[in-house]
Amino acid sequence: MFLKGIVSCVSMRKKIVWCVVLAAVLAACDRKKAVPETGWTNDSITDFLTESPDSFFSTATAEEELSDRADELFDDFIFDFARLRKVQSERVSFPLLSVVRGDTVWIMREQWTHEPLFMDQDYYTVFYNNEEQMELEKRTDLNRVDVEQILLADRVVRTCCFERLDGEWMLTRETERDFLPSEPLDAFMDFYQQFVTDSDFQQKRVADPLRYITTDLEDDFGTVEGTLDNEQWNAFKPHLPSGVITNIRYGQTYDDPRNMIMVKAGISNGLMDIFDFGKKNGKWMLVSYEN
Repeated sequence: MFLKGIVSCVSMRKKIVWCVVLAAVLAACDRKKAVPETGWTNDSITDFLTESPDSFFSTATAEEELSDRADELFDDFIFDFARLRKVQSERVSFPLLSVVRGDTVWIMREQWTHEPLFMDQDYYTVFYNNEEQMELEKRTDLNRVDVEQILLADRVVRTCCFERLDGEWMLTRETERDFLPSEPLDAFMDFYQQFVTDSDFQQKRVADPLRYITTDLEDDFGTVEGTLDNEQWNAFKPHLPSGVITNIRYGQTYDDPRNMIMVKAGISNGLMDIFDFGKKNGKWMLVSYEN
């Protein structure tokens, strides 16, 4: 109808003007046709629109690269490794050795599926034996770091072993094992599982009073310290990690069976909670909380 309206104009001047416009439009269309076709069909477009968010995410980030300094500090590397599919495909040493309860298999590149580690939640956790060990994550001379996923209810530990080879961090091995009685952290996890799932038990295992440290609202770099009584814990306590929780081993050991520090760090918001557990009369207790 639009083209018929143009043709039916009675003014010759209007006909000339519209012909010029129409010619320009057709020329533009010809130029577009000169661009190589993408090869997308109706079916492929439908497939794209119905892909899972995870698939779309991998497409959107396919061209992203590691930052220049990612191989210096492990934390800079591991977030890109867990987040970016392209980076992950380049930083797995294939065939990858996988040891599951003593059984060894080799995973080929075509068998590999993306491993998000802790990126499917908004935080990750690290366990230390003392405050001095908390400086380990800042070291740039580390050559091996293990990232653990601890399945509390199943009492299973899955580990991704990373090594710096020729200056580049690589995933070189995966393991899966059951909790070991000889592992101090495993023994603590048995307590922690009950601590986060049994509210009555938790109430009994919070020190009264509980040492409480928080940010000084009048000083961005300062803190204030006080105490919470047992009744106040429920009002102040944050979300406690449960189910599957992470641990990044920068080289810390757990030689002191009387102390355990859990750091819960936000991935996108920079928030941090520090839970200090200690043994009193042979029983684990939460003795200090900092946020």
